[in-house]
Parts: sequence; C-alpha cells; structure tokens
Amino acid sequence: MAAIAWQQGGLAAAFALAAARQRPLFLYWGAVWCPPCNRVKSDIFARDEFVERSASVVCYQLDGDSAGAQALAARYGLRSYPTLVLYAPDGSEITRLPCELDGELFTAAFDVALAVHAAGSSASAALAAALSGERKLSAGEWSLLSHYSWDTDEGRLLGTRALAPTLLALVRACDDADAGARLQLHAQLATTGKEVDAAANAALLLQVFADARLARANMDILGNSGVALIKFATRREELVAALGATAAQWADDFWRSAPDRLTAVRLQMRLGRLLAPTQGLQEQVRLRVEAALAESTDPYERHTLVNTAVSALNDAGLPAQAEQVLLAELPRSHSPYYFMLSLASSAKRRGDAAAMLDWYGKAWQAAVGPATRLQWGVTYMLNLLELTPQDSARIAQAEQGLRADIAAAGADAHHQRNQSQLQKLRGSSQLRGSSLTFGHDLIR
Repeated sequence: MAAIAWQQGGLAAAFALAAARQRPLFLYWGAVWCPPCNRVKSDIFARDEFVERSASVVCYQLDGDSAGAQALAARYGLRSYPTLVLYAPDGSEITRLPCELDGELFTAAFDVALAVHAAGSSASAALAAALSGERKLSAGEWSLLSHYSWDTDEGRLLGTRALAPTLLALVRACDDADAGARLQLHAQLATTGKEVDAAANAALLLQVFADARLARANMDILGNSGVALIKFATRREELVAALGATAAQWADDFWRSAPDRLTAVRLQMRLGRLLAPTQGLQEQVRLRVEAALAESTDPYERHTLVNTAVSALNDAGLPAQAEQVLLAELPRSHSPYYFMLSLASSAKRRGDAAAMLDWYGKAWQAAVGPATRLQWGVTYMLNLLELTPQDSARIAQAEQGLRADIAAAGADAHHQRNQSQLQKLRGSSQLRGSSLTFGHDLIR
C-alpha cells in the first residue's frame, strides 16, 4: 500500500523545497501518544485517496518530541496535537484543517483548500473579504472558512478578533447553505448558545439532523458536541429523537471507522441521558466496546479506539469497566504511558489519591520523548505538591528527575507546550510555600 512521502531534513528544508517546486506544504504537528493523532494516521493518512493527493504537495511531519520542535511550534503557532496546516509556496498559510473529519471528508476539504489556493485565495483573504463585504466569496472560499480549524488557530487567522463575534459575522454574510449551516453550528458552540435565539437554534438543528447528507457533512461536530448544541435550543425531545436516529445509523455504518462508530454509540447514550435513565443503553455501550476492541488490530486505530471506549464507558456510568480496559491495554499499547494518565484520572474520580499519584509517577517514568517527559513530570510534581506537601523526600526525588528532564529538553524547555507547563509550576501556590529550589534559571 502506498504511503505519504514525508520529507526529511528539517522544516526549513521542507519550506525551501516547497518554494523551489512551487508547491504547497502540508504540515502535520503531532505526538506518538496523542489519540486524535493516531486517529488521523489510521483514518486519513492511510487512506489511498489522501495519499494520492499528498503527492501534489510537500509533506512534513513535526513530532512534538523532536529536537527543537517546541521552538518551531512557537514560531509557527502550533500547540494542540494534532494541528494540520496547509502553506502556500511562499510560506504563508492557506488554511488549517480540522483533525476531527474522517478520511473522506478530510480529503474533500483538502481538495477545496488546494482549489482555493490555485484560484489565488486563502482562509485569510476569504475572511477579510467576508467581513468587509468588498467582494462576493466563491463557494470554495465559504467551504474553506466553514472547515477551518478554529480550535487550533492560535491567532493566525483571527489575529486580535474574538472567535464568537467573528463566526456570527460570517453567518450573517454567508450565502452558501451548506457552509452557512456549519458556520452556525460553530457559532452556537463558540457563544455557548447565549447570543443566538434558542428557537432559531432548534430550527437549524432539526434541519441538519433531518438531512442525512448535511448531518453526515457535520458528523465531526455532532458526534463530539451534539448534546451541547441541543442544550442551547428549544424542542429538546424532538432534537434528541432526530439526532438519536442519525447516531444509530452511524453506529451501524461499517464504512465508518471503529472509533467513529463507537463515538456514535457514545452519542446515543449521552442523548438518552438528557431525557431518561440509560440502563439499556449502558449495556449497549458495554457490548459495543467489547466487540470493537475484539476486532481492532491496527495499532493507530486501536489507540484512539481505546481512548474513545474509556470515555464511552465512563459516560455510561461504568468506571470499573473503563479501568479494566485501560489495564488490559497497557501490555500491548505502543504508548502505554498515555493510558497511565487515564488510570490516574480514574483513581482521582473514585477518590484514591495514593493510586492517582502512583499512576502519574508511573506515566512520567515510562514516558518517551523530552517534551512529553517534561510536561508529564510537571503534572506529577503539581499533584505531589497539592496532595502530599509534607512528603519532602518524594518531592525532592521528583524535583531531581524533573530537573534532569528540563536539562534534556535544552532550549526547547522554554517554548510552547513545555513553557506553558513550567509556568503552571511557577504559579503554583504549593510551590511558593515549599522548600523547592526551582528558580528563574529553569522556570521562566
């Protein structure tokens, strides 16, 4: 099977190659342990159609644990894993693409982005024109804006603009039905329903839910945030029934990936909880999880599937079963240290502080990669300081290990995700009251 030809030799060299070939550059920013990143690898990057499209651009993969990655991330506005950016040959951004789309919809959005670029536009140009009213946008430009990854923008497209009013302005300006519906869904979530009429919200949602094509086009938003959207609307029972029927179809659609089908099952369960007890759905979730895990063999798909399964089981009120799934997965996972964090969260929910700290410590010690180790070491330290401030020996040992991780990260320790974590430690009231010797030489 063909695979994406990821360029080697550094990001600067990849940009230089894109400029020399006059081709766009596609950048993937991610991490080995990240469940959404693993979903992208299994459901998008392994898709033959996308691999074919990737041959027309320069592709570069920037792992958050690679040398200098956090400094590059700060320079290019990359933070959340994964972030997917398409650049023009001159290095300017064409758009940022949402990782939640499945392979088919992502490939379609990628095609639109390339077509808009070929026509001489970009997300930035389209946004400026839409807000100023200086010209009519093409259908492709509206599609580009409606499929922009607002969650990973980092101020690159918005600049100093606030998200919610920007989306509401785009909704008012949009004359494309499909793009307008998607932008309205984004706007409802950005405003948490506060600045949009609840009856109008209900009318829009019923329109989307009742149209199989339109619901499918927005499956990423509905699967993750459908329950929140219904809470912002009137006619709740109608909406729950309509989206529940759609979710049931997605759950049984074997053209969808196993994680996406399980997300649909989780959506059914969460919708049911809005109106009534979910004993029957609880059993359905458990059986679906067991069946999905029994069939899953691809390591990338399985990683995100386990993460989805744990969320579904916890939402269904089955925390013990969720913990069993995590424990069973540790020996076979390519990133077991990620699931150790989930086990720490599980222990926290049941009030077992000792187990929580043990799992945070195990996750840190098992973690691979300088950025991951630094960030998870800080998480462990913060929890130690909060829960066992009197355990000076354990805290001192953690401090020694964290100092070693900071040194291993080098200059990257003071950039982007690393810097954000260290700032949390510096701002900790427990740290200020402790005897730790962390100073401005390490936490800037």
